[in-house]
Amino acid sequence: MAGNKKPRKPYRQAWNAGGVKLRTEPWKVDAVFRPLENILAAIERDGTVTATVAGVPVFQDCNDGCWYETAPAIEGVVAAYEIHASRQRRALPLESLRLLVRKIRYSMPLQQSDVDSSRAALGALRAESMEMRSDYARDLVKITQIRIELDKKEAA
Repeated sequence: MAGNKKPRKPYRQAWNAGGVKLRTEPWKVDAVFRPLENILAAIERDGTVTATVAGVPVFQDCNDGCWYETAPAIEGVVAAYEIHASRQRRALPLESLRLLVRKIRYSMPLQQSDVDSSRAALGALRAESMEMRSDYARDLVKITQIRIELDKKEAA
């Protein structure tokens, strides 16, 4: 057989793109939800939200030790799961997280019921994440990042 007539090699997906569910990689899900759960735990424990001198609510990420703004971080998670909910045509408990973001952003008082409903919503989203494929979750994160950048450009 001539060199240019060799049959093509079959396509094989990359190592982690071939349908591996996130429940087999729980550290990835934990990296997303543990900082948010720590924010809620700090609110329950201290009754306050950590803020900068300028009054911007911040939290320290337990994964890399850096400080991030609280409201945009939670909004990013909500945006990602809005996309997921629209793709799956299924309702997810995002309203309590939206309310939490509004209260944190505008320094409104938080009630224990707000924290409890947000904690329940995070539990439901964590369970939903465990059933996602790794490549799907990566795609969801990229699309959310693009959406956030486009929103920034529209606002400017």
